[in-house]
Amino acid sequence: MTSFTFEIELDQLATDQLAELESATSKTEAVLLADAIRRLHRIYLGEPPPVGPESSTGPFSKLHSDLPAEVVLRQVDPTRFELREPFLYADGNRVFNVPMSNLTDLASVPRFFQWLVPRYGRHTLAALLHDHLQHHLGDRDSQDPDADPQLVTSEEADAYFRVAMQQTGVPFLRRWLMWAAVALRTEVMRGALPAIATITWISVFGLIGIATPIWALLNIVAGSAGVAACLITMGLALALPIVGSSLWLRRWRCGLISGLALVTFGGLTLLVIVALGLYLGVEWLAERTQPHRAPIILHKQRQRRSLPVKSIQPVTNDLL
Repeated sequence: MTSFTFEIELDQLATDQLAELESATSKTEAVLLADAIRRLHRIYLGEPPPVGPESSTGPFSKLHSDLPAEVVLRQVDPTRFELREPFLYADGNRVFNVPMSNLTDLASVPRFFQWLVPRYGRHTLAALLHDHLQHHLGDRDSQDPDADPQLVTSEEADAYFRVAMQQTGVPFLRRWLMWAAVALRTEVMRGALPAIATITWISVFGLIGIATPIWALLNIVAGSAGVAACLITMGLALALPIVGSSLWLRRWRCGLISGLALVTFGGLTLLVIVALGLYLGVEWLAERTQPHRAPIILHKQRQRRSLPVKSIQPVTNDLL
């Protein structure tokens, strides 16, 4: 192994942090600097397999190389994460740099809908890109040389989200469902009238999706309607968003997919909501009926490191 000796100028903060690391880890300055270089190399350039990712990430790559992008997150609160490694998205026309420290909640899927669409998976990189683009919204003038190259409209951000999911292998139905969800959010954010129209659309077809299977089931059990009649009724319910999607004009795909999804999954989603509500209610009661609720005690890291080994006590039966 070849080694080199060279001078490095550090600012005061970096000097203090390096000294603290030396004291805390008992590692030499050279070892710490070598470790820092290896980490930075992994962050910005990446490593080929088997060290780096073995599967392709499509148009997503490391910031300064063509190696596959990696998703490295730090949890900052129960629902949000901070991106710890940057990556690029390049589709041949536009290049977007998703930097470190971006905050994300991964895919913004409501808890009662995660049985169908999880918060993370093949769509994670696309979701991180969408979160980044949502913070760079505007009407970008392509003729303006000083325009922010990251700037997009909300509709463009949604479209990039859908295309990026296709490029990373997200299944057909899932990516269109996820696109329709963010497209509905875009409509709600456009103004009062689009918001009222969108909420009305969601309410009407959500109720149809809940009422139709309940009506069919009750009639079959009561014997007042045959299976064929119930199937015809459910078919008519599915036909309504197909016809009504024309009201969305150029955004008809959003109306069509969201309407079909609401009619198809409305009843199942209601069951999940009821089950989730029951669970949360039981959890709430359980938390408040515990005889000895242990408080959460936060210790400073420095204090925890200074505790001698003999101060660690075994777990007693009272805590079991």
